[in-house]
Amino acid sequence: MKFPSLSAILLGNQYISIEHFSTNGEEMIAILLVENKKEELRIVKKDKVNYNGTIPDKWDKKLPFILTVNTNQVIQKEVAGTDVADEKLLHKAFPNTNWDEFYFEIWRLQTKSIIAISRKTYIEPLIEEYAKQGITIAGINLGVCSLSEIISYTEKDTFTTNHQTVSWNEDNPIITATSENSESNYEINGLSIQSSHMLAFSAILGFLVQNSKNTGNTIELSQKKYNDYLQHRFFSKGGKLMVGILLGILLINFFVFSHYYNVAQETDVNLMLNKSSLEEISQTKQRILSKEQKLKTVIAGTQSQSTALLNEIAKRVPASVLLTELVYQPLEKKIKAEETISTSDKIITISGTTVNNLDFTVWIEGIEKLSWINEVVITHFGKNDANETQFAIKLILR
Repeated sequence: MKFPSLSAILLGNQYISIEHFSTNGEEMIAILLVENKKEELRIVKKDKVNYNGTIPDKWDKKLPFILTVNTNQVIQKEVAGTDVADEKLLHKAFPNTNWDEFYFEIWRLQTKSIIAISRKTYIEPLIEEYAKQGITIAGINLGVCSLSEIISYTEKDTFTTNHQTVSWNEDNPIITATSENSESNYEINGLSIQSSHMLAFSAILGFLVQNSKNTGNTIELSQKKYNDYLQHRFFSKGGKLMVGILLGILLINFFVFSHYYNVAQETDVNLMLNKSSLEEISQTKQRILSKEQKLKTVIAGTQSQSTALLNEIAKRVPASVLLTELVYQPLEKKIKAEETISTSDKIITISGTTVNNLDFTVWIEGIEKLSWINEVVITHFGKNDANETQFAIKLILR
């Protein structure tokens, strides 16, 4: 699944493009609303009216507006060459011009370039007019230069605008003025577009792609307007989102507080009911601690006694006797899961080998005389494969 980028989220899926153009001495605007639905562009509505300084209220002024200025205040020239240096093309088309006073945009074709210029004192007040109406200009183009965005989507080499014919067949003039007002329809990737809104649609396409090959300070201005719009939308949406998150957190806190308040109330009731049992629990704990202490004392004594017994046996072992195992309180049976471990109380088992039977007999007799030995039982005595005498004895304590 492909997730939309942050810029796509901020821009939304609807865009308005406006071309300002001059015809018969009047300034007019061609307005186009385009929607991006499932990565396909479709025209929602369009209009062409006289411009009196305001945009009709039927157009949503919260959407991003892309402005194309193509009036008689924009001068367009074609020059031979496509030099990468803007300064060379500008000097060729408009020598001795103070470029600090102008916005310009350059559209490079194969062998020719189109240069559109307009005074900043005309463009900036126009943008300000929109700002006073609560409209944010998010992109701007001059003249017919935005048509560069649509060339790769069509096989045609000629388009008409509201008052021009534009051909990128470079054997002929690129731009030809026309006074005819006839409408033509063009198919762009299955989308039917009228010639009166071709520049407006091309401007939207370039705005969405943000990869224009055109150059000039108008492109720089357009990029700045684009970034300013994204920042404005980010803080606008971010502010609303933060308010929503804050309200959500407060609501969650209210429910959490209510839940734990009820739990606390129930706990207080339970504590009051069980208060009388706390003293009994404390007394029981003291009794357990006392018994635990006694048990530790008994275990310590038993361990001390067993150590003494084992020491007495070990120090009497003659050199001819080798002990291999000595077990105090051996297991009565093998350990099995989920069964109680049972040991033989007052029993010590000893096993080993001897090379002198007489020493072994004397050692056994000596053990029997110990005061804490009740009985010595020889459980095994015989030769092994190595011709050694193996033995096993069991000592029964008193």
